[in-house]
Amino acid sequence: RREPVYISGRYIKLARGMSQTPWILDGVRKGDLSVEESVSPPLVCLFKSESSKFSASGREDVDVRMLGKGRPFVLQLLNAKIVSVSEDDLKAVEKQSEQSDVHVNSIKIDDSSCMETRRENEMEKKKNYVCVVWVSKKLKSTTDLAALNRDEDLVIKQATPLRVLHRRTLLNRDKIIHSAKTEIINDHFFILRLCASAGTYIKEFVHGDRGRTMPNVGSLLGCEADILQLDVESLVLKGE
Repeated sequence: RREPVYISGRYIKLARGMSQTPWILDGVRKGDLSVEESVSPPLVCLFKSESSKFSASGREDVDVRMLGKGRPFVLQLLNAKIVSVSEDDLKAVEKQSEQSDVHVNSIKIDDSSCMETRRENEMEKKKNYVCVVWVSKKLKSTTDLAALNRDEDLVIKQATPLRVLHRRTLLNRDKIIHSAKTEIINDHFFILRLCASAGTYIKEFVHGDRGRTMPNVGSLLGCEADILQLDVESLVLKGE
């Protein structure tokens, strides 16, 4: 068997309701198409490989879009009959992807070291998010959100969220909200843009997860809070 061909690049996910890899729960398929199933087939076909292995620097939730320049990924093409293609061939794959909900960019033939780079990116990156937040209290002016707006670090303590506790170890972690900015939509809704350290659970930072994330948006504002919509706007990788 031939050595794997490594393809590195980034993907942008424009649709909600799409998992990163095929989502099988109790033997039942959830969702129609995954990011992996969008990214892999054109490259498998181009390199005439028998199969592939997809991995990325972290993952966004099913209902979260991945915007900006996209999330770094590595695709290992196994037992490929073709090991080298032109830059134009790879550009054609990128162009083709623009017709789907998952766009790929910056794809190139790489070497095995890209796997370590992917792992480092997963641990060291910051993320910029934008979300729509509901609060129970009436928002009269921007001063009502002053406790959230910041340019300095806010250290928060997060226990493993209840929603993932069935598949994740119970841990307590310190995470950092590096910056936050708000924009009022109406009496009870506002847009929250923030930059957070790798591994921060943003949904839980908003609603508090029954006190498992402290402080949280609700505790900072002195009211109930919940999140309606979340996007990853960009990733800030080491050296960027």
